[in-house]
Amino acid sequence: MSKLDRRRKGVFGPPMGKKCLVFVDDLNMPQKEKYGAQPPIELLRQWVDHKHWYDKKDNSRLELADVNLVCAMGPPGGGRNPITNRFTRHFNLISIESFDDTTMTKIFSSMVDWHFGKGFDASFLRLGKMMVQATMAVYKAAVVTFLPTPSKSHYVFNLRDFSRVVSGVLLVPKTHMTEANKLVRLWVHEVYRIFYDRLISDEDREQFFAIVQETLSQQFKMTSDKLLGHLAEGGKAVVDDNIRSLFFGDYMIPGAEPKIYDEVQSFSDLTSVIENYLDDYNQMSKAPMKLVMFKFAIEHVSRISRVLKQDNGHCLLIGVGGSGRQSACKLATFMADYSLYQIEISKNYTTVEWRDDLKKLLIRAGAEGKRTTFLFSDNQIKDESFVEDLNMILNTGDVPNLYPPDEKAEIIEKMQVVARTQGRKIEATPLSMYNFFIERVKEHLHVVLAMSPIGDSFRNRLRMFPSLINCCTIDWFQAWPSDALEMVANKFLEDVDMSDQMRGQCVTLCQHFHQSVRTLSDRYYAILRRQNYVTPTSYLELILTFKMLLGRRRQAIHGMRQRYVVGLEKLEFAAGQVSVMQQELQELQPQLVQTSKETDELMVKIEKDTVEAEAKKQVVAADEAVANEAASKSQAIKDECEADLAEAIPALEAAINALNTLTSKDITLVKSMKNPPALVKLVMEAVCIMKAIKPERKPDPSGSGKMVEDFWGPSQKLLSDLKFLDSLKSYDKDNINPQIIKKIRDNYCSKEEFRPEVIKTASAACEGLCQWVRAMDVYDRVAKVVAPKKIKLAEAEAELAVQMKKLNEKRAELKEVLDKLQALNDQFQTMQTKKENLEANIDLCTKKLDRAEKLIGGLGGEKDRWSQAAKELGERYTNVIGDVLVSSGVVAYLGAFTVDFRTDCVREWHGLCTEKAIPCSPSFSVSATLGEPVKIRKWSIDGLPVDSFSVENGIIIFNSNRWPLMIDPQGQANKWVKNMERPNKLSVIKLSDPNYSRTLENSIQFGTPVLLENVGEELDPLLEPLLLKQTFKQSGVEYIRLGEAVIEYSQDFHLYITTRLRNPHYLPEVSVKVTLLNFMITPQGLQDQLLGIVAAKEKPELEEKKNELIVESAKNQKQLKEIEDKILEVLSSSEGNILEDETAIKVLSSSKKLAAEISAKQEIAAATEVEIDQTRNGYRPVATHASILFFCISDLANIEPMYQYSLVWFINLYIQSVANSTKSSDLQERIHHLNDHFTRSIYNNVCRSLFEKDKLLFSFILCIGILKGR
Repeated sequence: MSKLDRRRKGVFGPPMGKKCLVFVDDLNMPQKEKYGAQPPIELLRQWVDHKHWYDKKDNSRLELADVNLVCAMGPPGGGRNPITNRFTRHFNLISIESFDDTTMTKIFSSMVDWHFGKGFDASFLRLGKMMVQATMAVYKAAVVTFLPTPSKSHYVFNLRDFSRVVSGVLLVPKTHMTEANKLVRLWVHEVYRIFYDRLISDEDREQFFAIVQETLSQQFKMTSDKLLGHLAEGGKAVVDDNIRSLFFGDYMIPGAEPKIYDEVQSFSDLTSVIENYLDDYNQMSKAPMKLVMFKFAIEHVSRISRVLKQDNGHCLLIGVGGSGRQSACKLATFMADYSLYQIEISKNYTTVEWRDDLKKLLIRAGAEGKRTTFLFSDNQIKDESFVEDLNMILNTGDVPNLYPPDEKAEIIEKMQVVARTQGRKIEATPLSMYNFFIERVKEHLHVVLAMSPIGDSFRNRLRMFPSLINCCTIDWFQAWPSDALEMVANKFLEDVDMSDQMRGQCVTLCQHFHQSVRTLSDRYYAILRRQNYVTPTSYLELILTFKMLLGRRRQAIHGMRQRYVVGLEKLEFAAGQVSVMQQELQELQPQLVQTSKETDELMVKIEKDTVEAEAKKQVVAADEAVANEAASKSQAIKDECEADLAEAIPALEAAINALNTLTSKDITLVKSMKNPPALVKLVMEAVCIMKAIKPERKPDPSGSGKMVEDFWGPSQKLLSDLKFLDSLKSYDKDNINPQIIKKIRDNYCSKEEFRPEVIKTASAACEGLCQWVRAMDVYDRVAKVVAPKKIKLAEAEAELAVQMKKLNEKRAELKEVLDKLQALNDQFQTMQTKKENLEANIDLCTKKLDRAEKLIGGLGGEKDRWSQAAKELGERYTNVIGDVLVSSGVVAYLGAFTVDFRTDCVREWHGLCTEKAIPCSPSFSVSATLGEPVKIRKWSIDGLPVDSFSVENGIIIFNSNRWPLMIDPQGQANKWVKNMERPNKLSVIKLSDPNYSRTLENSIQFGTPVLLENVGEELDPLLEPLLLKQTFKQSGVEYIRLGEAVIEYSQDFHLYITTRLRNPHYLPEVSVKVTLLNFMITPQGLQDQLLGIVAAKEKPELEEKKNELIVESAKNQKQLKEIEDKILEVLSSSEGNILEDETAIKVLSSSKKLAAEISAKQEIAAATEVEIDQTRNGYRPVATHASILFFCISDLANIEPMYQYSLVWFINLYIQSVANSTKSSDLQERIHHLNDHFTRSIYNNVCRSLFEKDKLLFSFILCIGILKGR
């Protein structure tokens, strides 16, 4: 309707002037309903008959104008239904026969001729025709030979398969196709990919190989040995398995543009290239894949890559869950540089979300033009309409009525932009643009379907949706061959510490385990009608579990053994030290007496010399006081002189600095003055006077007639002296003539204008000279004050020197005395230290003797036990490889089997270990290898049945990498998990709970355990990331995506899953994600429960005491284990001599004392328990008889599934019988009454629920069971 225009109210049709043809393909596919009608066809018939429909919203009439129908269908049969005559009477029926050979030859020869006519050698035209004939021969033989059956429902061939072979051959360009044989090899490769890859049995594959051989001989006139001889080793005849090594692909040169589809010459190069692709993928992906690229895996990756290379290439991968379908697709997509698209299923995922995801997918491929692989698996099919939509995408590239008008308009706008960008000349109508969109979807989108062949749903889907076969290249994932199993095991075990020979034997056993469990599963189904699947994931689980457990057990056993060995060494050392320390003690006593005597004599001498030294000290101290007084006087005078000089020195330094700033140029400037200013003359006069230069006498220039003294002439001469400035700097300032300095002071320094700052106005050079003259005046004045003081200072220093000479002589004498005294003190200290050391050694020796006696007395009794334990642990370390290998097989494969099957299989594996010379214990058990007695005792208190089968189940839970799913029809596992995890804040949820995902998220985040109970045969897809533990790290924190929520993942989190179903059928898609465990009750476990019940009713005080003793015994054993661990830890961690570590000895003594007390209690408890057990076991015949009856009524479910009886109901009847049966003081008589009453009660209650026809059979089963029990 979305493609029709609305002409007027209630009338729809194509644009005016046009006709609309509706093509309905596969007309007879709709299933018949209860009354034999086909609703879709009836709707079409209504329109053909009446030309209208009714709108479901308002029941208004919808008329369709200018619309006609064209239908197509296959002949009825094989899932296709006959069509009612009331519908076919409206049609002209045209039957189309299959094309004859001439027509098919014409069609495909035209394609081949056109291709090989573009630059290929002329011989290829002839080969092309031969290739078409050969393909036709293979196609016709396949159609006749490989007929569809219920188990081979995908053995359906049509012309599209013929076309795919031809298209594949045309993928190699002319540059790389130069020889005829290569074309024939390519043809063999393509027919294998199209026809061979879907075959499921070795017989079919051998048959197809024979067909290809015959076709090669008849059509190409060559033998397979000649054409493919290079694939066979050592010149042997080519067999089917050799053709596995024939590869063509476009992936050998990463990053090449364009990628050329060509033959792969070397398998080792191919392996290397694929491994590099895998490494790159793992570096870029948040969920890296731990894959081993063995030949089998590479084949599938290559096959998917080939399909992805082709336009409109889609793939149907058929294999059980865990066979590697999705991993191969992800890697092939990465190699092709395409983006991968997958939907995320949540609890509330409906058709609405599915359609939204499809919209995004088609827009990504069509509008955005991104090459995309859509990976979809059958466990994501929440509604069959999903497959219907996929069927449409495979066939047409579109889903009808997917987009509402507004979204469709957006797509058309985008496509107009794309068309303009690409320069495509397309009519700009909405229909043309939408068709362009569909064309690009077909070009860029590749659908890869991963489906499991198990069950009816696969067969039904292929029948209902033919495009799954017609439009897809089929790849059947068969069981891993031996070379794959061997290579995977070798790869994962290559870094395990063992000899190459031992590794080879372990690999052989791993292969045998995998193949033997496959056979065992068939026998399990044949006898008990219980399904168990063995997948490659189980094999990987075996290897990874073996690797993990071997490392863990080796480390644990070595650690335990080492502690015993070190403990024994410490005990032996302590015992050996006793005689040594006694001898040492005897030798040390005389030494101590002698050292004490020498020390006392030395002390007397030291006291005498100390008195003499003290007298000497007093004399020297008096002389020191006199000398110090003289030194202080001398220092006072010296300080006074320096204080006075402190006034003159800065002025002098300033004058020298001023002189340093003057240059010869400045001096020349002053000298060259013809008529110098008065201030310049004044300064030069002062300088001349200071230098004692006499003036010239000249007539007075004022005309008085007198002769006056003129210093300018001599000044100029003085200035002419090159060493003038140096003479000023080196002027003898300490011996200035008093007359000169007096004249300077009186005539110059006293004048106001004779100051540097005034002189500077007349001449910068004279400023420095003025500063120098004034500085000489200041220095002279100070020097005259200081001179007497300097004389005084010299006298004081001379006197001080005399005093110091005397003092030093006396000091030397004192030093000699003190050195002598110090030598004596040092000697005394040495003697004292020696004495103290001897005393300490004697004390330590005494203490060590005491500690050794305590250690030997306390732990000596453990020596034999520890020696035996160390010996046993040594043997266990030697045998750990075989024991852990078999245990890993039990953990990975045998959880779902019942006790008899598990026991038989373990016995066979253990015998094989011995036969292959793999070291293992003479009598193997999982609990001895992986169990911890204290933990197992705690489990039994929490409600785990005490039989070895149930204990093994508990061990498997805590040693598997996957979360456990427990088949628990009697609720034993449920009860045990609830009791065990109650202290850890266990959350109990069901899939039917509305908020179960919120509870799960909180528990994952806070690391608390969760029990998911009462699940069915399918699990919510929301749980998949949790079951697969798909965590990722972000900023150093571990996260997991659960639905749409990303939450922090705690390593303390534990998940337990239980089902009440008696015989659930878990498909591989579920079973590979969990560890399946059969928790059905065993005869021994039930007997123990029933014995407890009857004992509690008959002897309540004894049963109460028994239960108390069990708890107390478990507590005592736990404490004893902790104490022994503490003792061994102290012994192991003590460094050096244990006898010197007092704290360690105290800890050991107190621990051993406590252990002795607990052991005494334990002995009393054990003796009491034996007495109680003797009384309890008197009632064991009752428990045994009741147990037989329970398993008799359990077998009734094999007759009619309705005949199922709960353990709770059975136990209630049992309790009633104990209460209501005839009492007796005689035990044997009481047992007879109990058995008789309970048998009658069971018979009556069960018969009430049986069909009449089954009552006699029940009586017979009951009779046989009771007789066998006797």
